Amino acid sequence: MRYCFDIDGTLCHTPNKVNGKPDYYNAIPLPWMVRAVNNLYDQGHHIIMMTARGRGSGIDHTDLTRNQLAMWGYKYHELEPMFHKPTADLFIDDKGIEASQWAASQPKLKGIIAGAFDVIHPGYIRMFADAKKHCNHLTVALHVDPSTERAHKLKPVQTAEDREEILRGLRNIDDVVFYNSEDEYLAMLETGEYAIRFLGDDYSDGSYSGVGLGIPIIWLPRDHEYSSTRLKTLIFNSIMPRKGEKYD
Repeated sequence: MRYCFDIDGTLCHTPNKVNGKPDYYNAIPLPWMVRAVNNLYDQGHHIIMMTARGRGSGIDHTDLTRNQLAMWGYKYHELEPMFHKPTADLFIDDKGIEASQWAASQPKLKGIIAGAFDVIHPGYIRMFADAKKHCNHLTVALHVDPSTERAHKLKPVQTAEDREEILRGLRNIDDVVFYNSEDEYLAMLETGEYAIRFLGDDYSDGSYSGVGLGIPIIWLPRDHEYSSTRLKTLIFNSIMPRKGEKYD
């Protein structure tokens, strides 16, 4: 592996300031870091040293840094010139933070997707994965029973609680909230909590609730053959008693 190490605050103590400027000349090494870096070097890893020394003043401290590393006993392959970012597999820096850790500390960009989600199939899984590419917190608004408001909709065969448990077990879903009517769902949208809505592109003709709310919509392609209604029909047909048979 290629390891890239910052110097001040990582391989040596952060230099004290003299007249408001870092005193690089009297930097003190960290013995445990000398040992750790040299172990990596001896194991065959590629060691790169990188520093921002002189970034503010414009003074080139390359020779000083090279001499210090030799005096402190560090083994390495490259000392990256000032202001350059090298290619490495891992960067070790006292002021660094892993990208996902930093992102987790920031306000969430919340997206919401609604539906009954009865009989989960791969089409739903792909849809949730596509949605999560556009937000870092995805809420599923779970319609308890759409048949109560829309006669053409089938009554869910699974309870809302069972569907919730399944949805919460999917890696791209962060939260599940229930709603019983379109008015309840609209009230959720109007809170301003959600920055993005996700809808299947089969609703792009405008036949959906909340038209004109001003929340950006991302249309998710429905380019698959999966259908909860179709699966329910297949299941029903597979368990219907054949002629002359009894079914309990």
